[in-house]
Amino acid sequence: MTPRRKEATKPPASPARAARMTRPAAVGRMTIRDVAEQAGVSLGTASNVLNRPDRVAPATRDRVLEVIERLGFVRSSAAHQMRSGNSQCFGAVVLDAANPFATETVRGLEDVVHEHGCAVYVCSTDGSPDREARYLRLLEEQRVQGILITPATRGIRHLQTLRDRGTLVVLLDRRSADGDLCSVSVDHAHGGELAARHLFELGHRRIAFINGPVHLSQCAERRRGMRRAAREAGFDADDSIVEYTIDPITSLEQAERHVDELLALEDRPTAVVCVNDQIAFTVLRALAQRRVRVPRDISVVGYDDVEFAAMLTPALTSIRQPKYEVGRAAAELLLAETLDPNHRHGDIRFEPELIERQSTTARSRLNRYSPAGD
Repeated sequence: MTPRRKEATKPPASPARAARMTRPAAVGRMTIRDVAEQAGVSLGTASNVLNRPDRVAPATRDRVLEVIERLGFVRSSAAHQMRSGNSQCFGAVVLDAANPFATETVRGLEDVVHEHGCAVYVCSTDGSPDREARYLRLLEEQRVQGILITPATRGIRHLQTLRDRGTLVVLLDRRSADGDLCSVSVDHAHGGELAARHLFELGHRRIAFINGPVHLSQCAERRRGMRRAAREAGFDADDSIVEYTIDPITSLEQAERHVDELLALEDRPTAVVCVNDQIAFTVLRALAQRRVRVPRDISVVGYDDVEFAAMLTPALTSIRQPKYEVGRAAAELLLAETLDPNHRHGDIRFEPELIERQSTTARSRLNRYSPAGD
């Protein structure tokens, strides 16, 4: 019969010392040392109650747990993961967490991670490679189990290096060109094509495209799809598509400035395609402030089809992405790789969908811009 391990105990404290010990500290958090002291056990025994409870006698374990509950002690997971080399957290690095597209995507991946008892750190890069690098370093220092990321650059060599150092990586809304990393994405070239084709079929011949920087692959793909639609409609893409760039992609001020620029053109576009719905909301507001009617004077198409798109007046025509599903699929790939050392990298690709609403209409020869009421 295996003898029970005898737990080290300390002599009872004096009445005055006991009174001090039972009062919670006025400043700072309780530590495991405070727990050990009030329970009258060694620091090692208190630590074993949290990390290796089977090594502690039941009576001693119950006494330590009672002190933990009474003091409201919360263990330091950072210290624990430093010892174990593991974390119960994942990182999500997105371009803009304030964008409703990112919000819905993060919710999808968060739901999956939560089902496995883990949590997610969410970081916004604003499309800045420097900011991305800083967040990746911090997440690696936190020893997260893995990172889901929408890269701020086309190159992903730094992510492969991160993976080689032991941090799993899944590309979010971006494909892995060589299949060296798991990825979940949307066919953005097809999305850009859907937006432009819709407008060409409505009779528009000159379209403004307010895009993000093309070093973001999503923006480059949407641009390619729009130009392909122009050629298929029998137009010269350089003549039929007037391009504007927002850099960083989160700059709403630049979007509003581009509205003034396109309205000032002699051969003014009769429709606008926006890189995302957030930019489309800004464009709609700017047009209303300038008394330009949508869709009578100019049609507007967004991209993402976030929840608010259908609530506007007029309701926004948009290219729908399965945002929540993208997040879930990415998290499932990451968890699969975490659990299976022989995991084979997956490449999941979703298709976008045109959602036609009231912000677009057929172009008429009578639709020439003039302030409302003239």
